[in-house]
Amino acid sequence: MKTYPIALELTVWEDLGLNQYEVTIDEVSNISIKRTDDVLRTRELTSNEVSALIAAIEFLRVPVSEEPKGGENSKASTSYELIVESAHFSLEFNWEDIDLGSVNEKAFTPVSALAAVVVSLDLAH
Repeated sequence: MKTYPIALELTVWEDLGLNQYEVTIDEVSNISIKRTDDVLRTRELTSNEVSALIAAIEFLRVPVSEEPKGGENSKASTSYELIVESAHFSLEFNWEDIDLGSVNEKAFTPVSALAAVVVSLDLAH
């Protein structure tokens, strides 16, 4: 089955800087990995990696969550932005590590699972 090309961008802000992953799923699929705007490496993806990405994309749903409890005492150490685009859709998700706790854990499972698949493609990570 021929699918439309899919572009995926994951940005992770951590205490030590910015990590960015740009993925293209097409006839020749690839990933580009950057750290604070310096391109570290680019490589083609295997068919198994593309299949894992597509399965995780198909699993996505919009997280409906509650505001994290803890007020000003709760500070995020990691923030995420995930953008997935194709010819017929464009999805953008933003969340922080504190959103993944307790009551919101299940709401963010699909987006954090896709982010984990993308990060796992960085074989040097």
